[in-house]
Amino acid sequence: MTDYDQPGAWFLRALARGGVDTQELSRRLPDEVDTALRFPTTIAPAAVNSILSEAASLSGDGNFGLRMVDLVTTSDLGVYGYLMSNAPTAKEALEVACRYYPLFYRGATLELSTVNGTASLIYRPEGGIPNLHDNEWVLGYLVKLIRRGLSSDWSPTRTTFPHPAPDDLAPEAWAELNQVFGTNIHFDHAIASLEFPVDVLSCSINEADPDLLRVLFRQADRMLAEISDHETLAGKVRLLILENLARGNVAEAEIARSLYVSVSTLKRRLGQEGCSYRRLRDDVIKQISQKALSESQAPISEIASRVGYSESSAFDRAFARIAGTSPSEYRARSRGRNRSK
Repeated sequence: MTDYDQPGAWFLRALARGGVDTQELSRRLPDEVDTALRFPTTIAPAAVNSILSEAASLSGDGNFGLRMVDLVTTSDLGVYGYLMSNAPTAKEALEVACRYYPLFYRGATLELSTVNGTASLIYRPEGGIPNLHDNEWVLGYLVKLIRRGLSSDWSPTRTTFPHPAPDDLAPEAWAELNQVFGTNIHFDHAIASLEFPVDVLSCSINEADPDLLRVLFRQADRMLAEISDHETLAGKVRLLILENLARGNVAEAEIARSLYVSVSTLKRRLGQEGCSYRRLRDDVIKQISQKALSESQAPISEIASRVGYSESSAFDRAFARIAGTSPSEYRARSRGRNRSK
């Protein structure tokens, strides 16, 4: 297995996009990089800190942690990114960020609280390590998430960092920090946090039909809870199918690659659990489509797009095969049942 087939390959690719010579990085920090590649969810915060600090040195970018906000894509974050990107409001997105952060990375926690009209997001890495780059990456990503519903120049009313104020940043680097975190930045603080008015939480961050988004959100949430309780391969495959549906990238070979197994191994192991890839894919599409048709007013074309069909006619045929009726007929019947209750 090559480095780029490892579970943490997304991290190495992001570093490379930021101008880091990853081979040199591996030579300087062989143990840390190897752990990041093989065990990205459980690598110690101290090791992440070391990698980001070395990456800053190799790239010559004093704000490298802040740069990671744009270098890491939503797809890099897997279902964690999927849930946040499909949340209808900032509040729901941030609640997902806090609730599932320990699943994405178990070395830290996020907390959201509201007191007297002020919302606070607190980032707590294990051991309370005051690392500049790690803090900037996490808090910067949360600012970017909130900005989806506001504007590109929105910033928190107050930002705190446990690390000392950097004394070697160029004026333009300081300007970048201010552009993201505002001018009310406090260093050598007890915690890493963002503060902002509580009404920011109600802003919409996704323009699609809100009921349709909640269907997708609840379905992913339910699947994630299921695989947390029961570590079955079928559960993981269902989650990967859901995560990739809208991008249309749900070929069996792609899912196998995501799980670091061959297609034949995937078929065999799913067969041992009494299911098949096609059955799982059909089931995910059926569940999402039926709930979206009965619980939202979203156009059928939008629902089709969300489950991977660029043409409504193709979705109509697939839904009829899976559910035994057309999407419009299913919606009409479900609305009739709802009115009779």
